[in-house]
Amino acid sequence: MIRLHLRARGVPLFALGLLVVTVLAAAATQWLTTRPYFDPVQARTPVIAVAPLLAALLLGPTLAGADELLERGTPTPWQLIRTGHLAAAVIGIGTLLALAGRSDALARNTLGCVGLVAGAAALIGVRLAWLPVFAYVCAVYASAPALDDRWAQIWAWPVQPSTAHLSWWPVLAAFTAGTGVYILRGARTT
Repeated sequence: MIRLHLRARGVPLFALGLLVVTVLAAAATQWLTTRPYFDPVQARTPVIAVAPLLAALLLGPTLAGADELLERGTPTPWQLIRTGHLAAAVIGIGTLLALAGRSDALARNTLGCVGLVAGAAALIGVRLAWLPVFAYVCAVYASAPALDDRWAQIWAWPVQPSTAHLSWWPVLAAFTAGTGVYILRGARTT
């Protein structure tokens, strides 16, 4: 049953896409950090912001089956399956990206991006679940200040280094709220 569930949700294609994102993140991190004209810590910022975003966008379509209403009509414990699906995805994405990009900030951003995509899937459906997190991360990347103040650590968490401890609070809130809504309600049917 689990193999059928994973295939019906497009998980093999997601795994292939995640592998591509991981390889690109490792290559970009290597290239950016070896340039003499970049600060090695600041050079990772594009990878820290974009790699978890791309992985979460790839995850979005796997959060719903072809017919959500039909699936909900079965006597299957869907909350448990959704929990396992998200847990496996977060652990897989976070571990691969953190190893590839050599930064804890990639694991943090994975939690935030997956939480936002999962919450959006429950509220607006999987077709548009990518839109809120994509818009937010792009807006923050384009406008984030170079200052290291407390408020920037909170609202600009996608571009903060792993040493910005306050950046974990909004990420954990987004992850808890987004995955909680998705686990309880599932993806919104359109």
